[in-house]
Amino acid sequence: MFLKLKLDKCFSVLAVSVFTLLFHAANAQVQNVYWIQFNSKSSNLFLPKESFLSPKAIERRQKQNIEIVENDYPVYAPYKQAVAQVADSIIHTLKWFNAITIVLSDTNKMPQIRNMSFVKKIQKLDVYPVAEKKENSKLDFSLKAIEETEVRTEYGESFNQTEMLHLDRLHSMGYRGKDMFIAVLDNGFVNVDTIKGFQQLFSENRVVYKHNYVNRNDSVFGSGTHGTSVLSCIAGNLPNVFVGTATQATFALFITENNQSETILEEYNWAEAAEKADSLGVDITTTSLGYNNFDGGFASHTYFDMTGSKAVMTQAANIAFSKGILVVNSAGNEGTNSWKFITAPADGKDVLTIGAVDKNGKIANFSSRGPNASGAIKPDVCAQGANVAVLDFRGLPFLSNGTSFSGPIIAGAAACLWQSDSTLSAAELKKIIIESSNYYTNPNNDYGYGIPNFYKAWLSTTTKKALVNSEVISTVFPNPFSRYCTLFIKTSQKGEAGISIADISGKVVFKTAIPVFENDVQLLEIKESELLSAGSYYLKIEVNGSKKTHRIIKTDL
Repeated sequence: MFLKLKLDKCFSVLAVSVFTLLFHAANAQVQNVYWIQFNSKSSNLFLPKESFLSPKAIERRQKQNIEIVENDYPVYAPYKQAVAQVADSIIHTLKWFNAITIVLSDTNKMPQIRNMSFVKKIQKLDVYPVAEKKENSKLDFSLKAIEETEVRTEYGESFNQTEMLHLDRLHSMGYRGKDMFIAVLDNGFVNVDTIKGFQQLFSENRVVYKHNYVNRNDSVFGSGTHGTSVLSCIAGNLPNVFVGTATQATFALFITENNQSETILEEYNWAEAAEKADSLGVDITTTSLGYNNFDGGFASHTYFDMTGSKAVMTQAANIAFSKGILVVNSAGNEGTNSWKFITAPADGKDVLTIGAVDKNGKIANFSSRGPNASGAIKPDVCAQGANVAVLDFRGLPFLSNGTSFSGPIIAGAAACLWQSDSTLSAAELKKIIIESSNYYTNPNNDYGYGIPNFYKAWLSTTTKKALVNSEVISTVFPNPFSRYCTLFIKTSQKGEAGISIADISGKVVFKTAIPVFENDVQLLEIKESELLSAGSYYLKIEVNGSKKTHRIIKTDL
């Protein structure tokens, strides 16, 4: 995992170890866990798709022209049942791999499983049990209280991390992630169900699914503060104090990270959760986890495993992307450590991997570097992750550090962009985000392709749409505005656009005309609007008989 959070001494000290190194008693025994892969799905291949995919999951595939293939179908239950009669227990069921993981304490029984005609592969997964826990200061970033400052915008302390991406412009157009479905996979979401900053999620029933893949139940709000802060970067909503990047999105919350250990099983937890997210119809997954070294050294990865498709978690991430899901993952915080590079699944060839920069756009020293072991540019893009504003487990705004937060910031921004054009595929969305970034023409393995400009990305999707008849597309941003506003306009015909602003009595207080061209975009900064008194106005556009009207609001500085 990526981050250890610690409150400053001005508060009662609470150390929350989220990226821990465990030390074990010398006499601890390795747990016998096995990966059992089957050679077919038998009659399950004739099941109707509605029996294993939700309507949203089917719709997502249809929108993106994605066929339902063999790995979409569930594992054949009689195969599982036959193995279960021999095994102590089944831990994971993974349809994408047509496999299960089991605990088998009596290894003398293994030949019974090996001789089953439907078993294709058996692999031992060495898992070291927890005996004694010792905290690790490997990534001891502080969770620093924010001093009171003058409120600059509705975003409060999250202004810089939002404005850096030019996401505020999309927000001003009404794109805040509405109807987008995001899965957050983390270590827990303590107090999310009671914190004021998340209240709207529950009053509007926008947490639609939750599951704990560590404890195998639906309890996700009782432990794990890291996920609370991660979720806040997207969904936190305290106007004038802190506002996340997609406050109107819908969420599924999954615990896949075990706070008491670091084992290969957590990769399988993640894969199982990703499969569930797919079947629910999730649009975006965001994960602030990464794996390389495991307890006792068992099943640990080397850098040469970071090929983009080797680790099981990375394989699952790539499969999720093939199902039409935008898979967002934090790059990791290994930049100042001996490992240095990205970890699984951030190495994934199809994963949108997010590094961290400071408020000025300079790469954070802790941000994991690329490339992956196959030479691919990593990270893909960056967002603010150094001295970044988050909500803590009490719902208070704090400054923290880590790619754990730059990742969800981008995930929320991507949801807003996707909301603006739901015809995009996940692959198209990922490509547009990368192409909008400031180092796109000259990428490197510190920043990747750089910091995305989501307004530029939005413009690129809008300008590609050819208009018909006498259609006019327009929007005004920011709205409300305190200085002046900007008009975006695109028309289907060449001509002249008449633009006027009238007060609520109908009196015209501003009027101009600009030339427009077929399917071309015009941006008009209406500097004269700075002279308007605070209040409501109507901005009208007329092109060749087609009219559009926007209600705009001028506020005091």
